[in-house]
Amino acid sequence: MSLRWPGFFPALLVTLLFPLLNPAQDGGRPRPATPPLPDPGDEIALVADSRGVVFSVVDERGRIVSNLQASDFELYEDGQRQTIDLFRTSNELPLMLAVLLDTSDSQASLLPAEKRAVDVFFDAFFRPGKDYGALATFGGEVHLVNGLTSHLKSLKTALGRIEREQLFRDEANGTPPLGTALYDALDITGREILEGHTARRVIGSGGARRAIRRAICVLTDGRDTASQLSPGRVAASLRRRGIVVYALGLGDRFRFGDVDRDALEQLCTATGGKAFFPTDEADLERSFKRIVDDLSGQYIAVYRPTGPPGAAARRTVEVRPRDRRLRVFSQTEYTSEYDTP
Repeated sequence: MSLRWPGFFPALLVTLLFPLLNPAQDGGRPRPATPPLPDPGDEIALVADSRGVVFSVVDERGRIVSNLQASDFELYEDGQRQTIDLFRTSNELPLMLAVLLDTSDSQASLLPAEKRAVDVFFDAFFRPGKDYGALATFGGEVHLVNGLTSHLKSLKTALGRIEREQLFRDEANGTPPLGTALYDALDITGREILEGHTARRVIGSGGARRAIRRAICVLTDGRDTASQLSPGRVAASLRRRGIVVYALGLGDRFRFGDVDRDALEQLCTATGGKAFFPTDEADLERSFKRIVDDLSGQYIAVYRPTGPPGAAARRTVEVRPRDRRLRVFSQTEYTSEYDTP
């Protein structure tokens, strides 16, 4: 499924690039080519020639840094410095978040603890009527448990119904080699849930388009044995769509000998998210709280690209903190599919 909204580059920790229609005309006379950006008290809406980048900032100890200003950063597109026209916290943006649970046999003992932690997580971040959540499970196949909804009760009810993956066993108690398709599951979640019909309806069309953050939170041991897609291809696809990935790396009964830490860290870093490796159920809940803090502590910077428009091209975006002790998490590129004159 290809993206069909002009210049969209969202979210997670999340980069979001999102244009609106051309300004309306007043009394038959067109408004200026570069109309003023919205007042900080208004809902965030970007004019046709503007783009926005959503990002989070941590200090040397990995703690979220808040209360920063536009003057604390430099923003570059394709190596050219850009002027930040509007800067504010992005927590006012609605959030689309899909929770993806690994229900393969290796995760069976952890499922009850994971469900309890996800239930608390939903309560912590979810703003009914504004944010949207979805639930999916995966093992050898991906199963949609609950599509995007703004109703918290529906999500929590669906969460309670999740069970471990049921595998066919033959007379010798053998199982078919279905494996675990982590990267295929992430790709399907990005395309079919966070970019599907409901997502398009939420974002809207015409003059009703809204800027939205998008993220995936996946609970897994990181071991992929069945995906058709490569990790690099999936990470690039999610990054282009502006979907941030957070991972909870969990081994059977919180043992971590079988957790692929490198794979999860590379995946999250490539999409602007983070990976956590909790050691018990209490630590799992603390990790979810850190994800909530990360999502709540993001910024959005709006700018008008100074580079010339052109055919579809991959463009790089970089937010540099002036304080080199700080680290920025954000998407690093977008595809200018609709930048033709």
